[in-house]
Amino acid sequence: MEEKFAGIPVKVEYKKTSRLSMTFDKDGTLIVSVPLRAPESDILRFLNDHRRWIRIHYTQAVAFAEAHEDIKVEEGGLVPYLGENLTVHIGGRSRITMADGVIVFPEGSGEDEYVKWLKKKAKEYLPSKLALISESTGIPFRRTRISGAKKSWGSCSPDGTISLSWRLMMCPPGAIDYVIVHELCHRLHMDHSKEFWAEVEVRMPDYKKRKKWLDANSFLMDLFE
Repeated sequence: MEEKFAGIPVKVEYKKTSRLSMTFDKDGTLIVSVPLRAPESDILRFLNDHRRWIRIHYTQAVAFAEAHEDIKVEEGGLVPYLGENLTVHIGGRSRITMADGVIVFPEGSGEDEYVKWLKKKAKEYLPSKLALISESTGIPFRRTRISGAKKSWGSCSPDGTISLSWRLMMCPPGAIDYVIVHELCHRLHMDHSKEFWAEVEVRMPDYKKRKKWLDANSFLMDLFE
């Protein structure tokens, strides 16, 4: 198959899946996941059926790539943390430190070290935040789980387990609070009914503004593996 569709770069990945799906990576390439042995005709039909979606999201992907080309773990680069872009300095000794808008990495560090640091911070920050909001809203939960989810910021299981993605540590505290309130409200309504959203609004009247920020910055999920 050609490496472009309607002028848009495409990469086809054959996987053990029963359906076709697609997403854009952070560089603006359309990644198409298809079942093993899927004929090229099926792939082209799928792309043509979703031509409008592809064009809209390609524009968004290119805008993201241009706006965030400086996000990288190298001297002078930027990394997102709690809603701010910290300036990277390479030259620390044994651990990552942070002060006054600068994050210092040990020599030889890369994205893997930053991800490990974010996961560590998530385990320190997110469970305590969840506990505080649970207490203030009066909505109990069973336990906290820190996940690596890339498709959703959080989730709530029927047994009362609330999962929060470590990727939330790149978001502003206000947006994190919204995700937690959202998942706690699923303890009362395990759906997205009018009753559910009314419950969210009672506990967070400005939730729409926070949700809008998360929707507009969903690319953060794809920044790091």
